[in-house]
Parts: sequence; structure tokens; C-alpha cells
Amino acid sequence: MGKKQHSKDRMFITKTEWATEWGGAKSRDLRTPFKRLPFYCCALTFVPFEDPVCTVDGHVFDILYIVPYIIKYGKNPVTGLPLALKDLIKLQFHKNSDGEYQCPVLNKVFTEFTHIVAIRTTGNVFSYEAVKELNLKTKNWKELLTDEPFTKDDIITIQDPNKLDAKVLSEFDHVKHDTKLDDEDAKKLAEDPTFNINMSEDTKRMMRELGTQNGRDAALMGGGGSKAQKERAAAFATLEAARQRIIDQDGPQKEAPALSIVDAASASVHGRSAEAAKAGSAEKTAARVAAHALGEIVPLNTKLVKSRYTSGAASRGLTSTTYTPVTTNDFEYVKAEKNPKKKGYVRLHSTHGDLNLELHCDICPRTCENFLTHCENGYYDNQIFHRNIRNFMIQGGDPTGTGRGGESIWGKPFKDEVNSKLLHSERGGYQDIEDFCFCESLHRTG
Repeated sequence: MGKKQHSKDRMFITKTEWATEWGGAKSRDLRTPFKRLPFYCCALTFVPFEDPVCTVDGHVFDILYIVPYIIKYGKNPVTGLPLALKDLIKLQFHKNSDGEYQCPVLNKVFTEFTHIVAIRTTGNVFSYEAVKELNLKTKNWKELLTDEPFTKDDIITIQDPNKLDAKVLSEFDHVKHDTKLDDEDAKKLAEDPTFNINMSEDTKRMMRELGTQNGRDAALMGGGGSKAQKERAAAFATLEAARQRIIDQDGPQKEAPALSIVDAASASVHGRSAEAAKAGSAEKTAARVAAHALGEIVPLNTKLVKSRYTSGAASRGLTSTTYTPVTTNDFEYVKAEKNPKKKGYVRLHSTHGDLNLELHCDICPRTCENFLTHCENGYYDNQIFHRNIRNFMIQGGDPTGTGRGGESIWGKPFKDEVNSKLLHSERGGYQDIEDFCFCESLHRTG
């Protein structure tokens, strides 16, 4: 043991010991040495944004504050690199019913641990999990909401939880150099967002009238100045007066009969007007429905063709004593199916607007025949879409609402006409499965 071994054993704490070991020094070292910016906050004002925009680096700003900053300084508030207004990308965040930001595909709420990305071409914001599983792995380079094509370089990272030092507030350029808008400019910007925009006096007067009654009246009249508005008003008054004179002279007019949803299809296929198609549609519909009700009746002039199957007479004669013995097999003759060469077109009226449907009559003749006949006899009238799977498909046309399919015009199910030419490779695809549905994805191919 050395001499004077207890010479450093003081009865008090020295300044060095207090600074390095006591006074909470160790706990300060264990704490996070920086503060991160939440993904829902503007990188310039550090408050939640309302109209978000971002740069290609993933820095998010509120457009109300970043535009004056760029006009004044011409650089990125985070990196200090040059930045122009054209480099800003409008972002579209989606919220759930509780007002929380979420992924529009997976419906998962964004947190500080969520990997968030945006697509440059559309500005829609997704979780990286959705883009990875549905775009990167499948090599499907179409945006998940709009089907707009994009490339891998268009994926912008908004938040990456694995990079904790990506958004350190103390490292922002405007924090280091204390570059910010003057309080007077910020006050003027809050009162008048157009104060820093060069406009003529006429433009300023128009902007001031946007929220007034004069602006609303001008919008209803179509704009174009007072002269154009007066001309349109006079034309409307003349038209209304002429219409009233006709009503007074001729009495109440009968309402023109509405055209069925098949009339337009018949007119487009046969090259005639919708009125001409309407004239004989009722008789044709009645004849077609009656023919289907009678069952399989082969007219005398029906063309028969030789099939690749035998009639089965030899087999029946060998195995059953009720049939006459036959030693030779003959090929069976079947009716020749005359498939249409053109497409069919139907306009479907719904409470949310009209849908124009293209029918592949040349590929699926029996399916299209079933659908068109049901349209003509009113089978689909006032039916609801009884099944709705978000971002996948809607299904309707079944009066029972069970999803098992409605009744065909032949009274029994018919063979599926599956063709490899018809794929659900894009949204808006239609598939008739006794009842009908509209598909929006690749899951219902075949």
C-alpha cells in the first residue's frame, strides 16, 4: 500500500466532480441530444401545416410561409441550398374519420415510427409498406390511387424512422443563421396573402370581389365582363319568353318518351338513330323473351355443323337393352353459333351519374346476350349495389341481394365464357357473373 493513500479523500465534492459526476451530469448524457421535427409540422414555422408542399429531399413546408421565404431568400430553409418555387411539390395527405393522418391504401394511422413516402407525379402520401408491397415487389409502376405511371426516382421519403438525425431542428439552416420573415411581412401575409404578388389594379379588384356577392353573380353568369353578362342575360330572357309563348299556344306538352339503355347501343351498332331503334325495340324484346321461355327449339332453317364429339349411339346400344344396337359411331351435329363481330354499348343510369359500358359481344356472346336482354326487360331497374369492397369492386344486379347471382334469361346458369384476352388489368373493368359487378384491380382476372 502506498504512502499517503488517503490524501485525496476530501470531505466535500470538488467542482470537477460536481460537473462530471454529480448534479445530473450522467442523466444529461443519456438523454437524446437533439429534437426531431414531427412529420405533420412545417419545417419553417415548426407548427402543423394546412396546405403542405415538399421538396425532392422530403422537407415539408406550409405553402403559406415557404413561398414568401423563397421569394425573399431564394434557398431551402433546411439545407440552405438554392430553391425555386417550381421545385415545390403539392402534397395530398389523407385523414380518417378521427382526423388522423393515415395511409389511404392500408388505412394505417401515421405515427413517428411510420416510414412515410410521397409520389412526386401526383403528390399522394402513402406508407412505405404499401408502396413496397404493391409497387416495388410487383414492379407495378402505377400510382395506387390514380394509376398514373411513375418511376422509382419519383418516390420521396417524408419520414424514415431508421434515420433519427434526418430532421434535427438545431441543424436547420434558418435556425443556424436566424433567417426568417420579418414580423411586419408575416402580419401583412396573414391579412392579405397576395400582398407580395405583383398584380395590376384590375387583377387586384377582381381578387377583392371573389368573396363578395358581385363575384358570385358574375360566376353564375359565366364571367367575361359586364357586357358579356348582359348579352347572356338578354339571350336567356328571349329564350324563356319564346318557350312560354309555345306553352301558352299549344297547351301542356307531352313529355317525350325516354329511351331505354339499350337504344343507344342498338343505334351505335346498326348505324341508325336512337328514335329508330326505340321504334322496334319493344317488339323485339317481347319476341326474344318468348323465345327464351320456350326452351331449346331448333328451327328448320338452323345451320348445323359437325362437332368433334360422337352421338353416343354405339355406347347406348351396347350398355342398354332399350336402345337399338349400333355398331358405328357418327359425329354429333350441333347448331352453328353466329357470334357478333362488333362490340355492344350500354349506358347505365345510377343515382351518382351515368356509366358507359362496352360489351365484348364478339368474345362473350352468351354473357352479353343475357345482360342486354335483362336490360331490355327491366330486370336491372331500381336495383342496388348490394356489395361494395373499397378499392376493389362493387357488385349489383341481384334482386335477392345475396351475391349468389341473379336468374339468367334461360332460367338456369350458363357456361362461363372465360377468355384470356379479357383481363382486369386496370380500373373500370366489368364482369358479368349472372348478376354484374365492376372490378378495380387484378384480383378478379378470369
